[in-house]
Amino acid sequence: MSLLPYVDLSGKIVDGGYFHLLPFCKKKCSSETCKKHYQRMLEAASGAYCCPYGLSSYVYASSEGKIIFTGLRVKGVYDKKKAKAAETQEYIYNPVIDATSCSSIAQEDAGSLMEKRTLETKIESIRDLLHEARSLNGQIKNSIDLLWETNSDEDNIDYDLMIETLKNAHVSSFMISNRFSYFDSVLNPALSIGDPYPAVIFKKFDKMRKLLKGYQRKNVWISVESPTQSNYKYNIYPSFETLLFIILENAIKYSPNNKPVEVLFNEDNNLLDVTVQSIGPYCDENEILRLSEKGFRSDAAKLVQKNGQGFGLNFAQKICNMHHIGLSFQCTYLYKDHGVKYGNFSVVLHFNNSTDYEH
Repeated sequence: MSLLPYVDLSGKIVDGGYFHLLPFCKKKCSSETCKKHYQRMLEAASGAYCCPYGLSSYVYASSEGKIIFTGLRVKGVYDKKKAKAAETQEYIYNPVIDATSCSSIAQEDAGSLMEKRTLETKIESIRDLLHEARSLNGQIKNSIDLLWETNSDEDNIDYDLMIETLKNAHVSSFMISNRFSYFDSVLNPALSIGDPYPAVIFKKFDKMRKLLKGYQRKNVWISVESPTQSNYKYNIYPSFETLLFIILENAIKYSPNNKPVEVLFNEDNNLLDVTVQSIGPYCDENEILRLSEKGFRSDAAKLVQKNGQGFGLNFAQKICNMHHIGLSFQCTYLYKDHGVKYGNFSVVLHFNNSTDYEH
């Protein structure tokens, strides 16, 4: 337990085990004034700051993250006159503390809180992995069961149905592999991933195009277009195919029926831009900036797909960082259908193979 009161990841204030929140703070912490203050603290450097009501917040920042301790009275920082409004007749242990002591306690508290956050993230990832793996494994089993139930004679299995079953199993297997790869990245971000190898990017996209043909039976097709035959090579890890799968599967999943997903190549010497363009849920300019955040989904995306955890594009960003590939998003509004806004959505991958890079 933290000795000092602090703001948790959900924005709620948790009381300290030694220094305690005043009743005033417990009452006001959800007010707009306090919310704006804590939003400013998220952008602040390490140190003590006076809150709008005269009390103190202490920001602890490190490479692992940022924690805001609050409801304190840091000597030389809190405003006695303003803080009178927070006084109470009850006995609450909330003494004036000097900045140096506050910093020392905050540092100790932050260590245990960071460990707790890491553990909670891993536990959450385990739950997600188990849920997704069970669901996808169920899809594989059901499609194969259907194949056997409709073809009692193994020597005369319907060829088209067999191919469709194999493709569905392959896609589900790919998705399970993605989930395990994502879990590995959460469990051990420094996991050894071996040596990169050169690959033709066009061929990798074409492989994913074939794999996802007929996916979800939405009649959404992928076209891969290049002005000239592209033999552009780039050093990749095995996770690169996961990146392409995430982007293309996402495009098909959110696309309306009977619409194309276009993959456009624009090559210029050592540079290559690949744009994956499709119609999908509209994202405004603020949502575009948050698409790579873990757990974030745009309002329109939630309406199109109720189920979703918002970790696909977050993982895509991690894979891009690992490969030194630029990743950006664009969206322009098109129309509204059944209460859902749609737009022309683009994902742009930027490659530069001009220099040898260290991984």
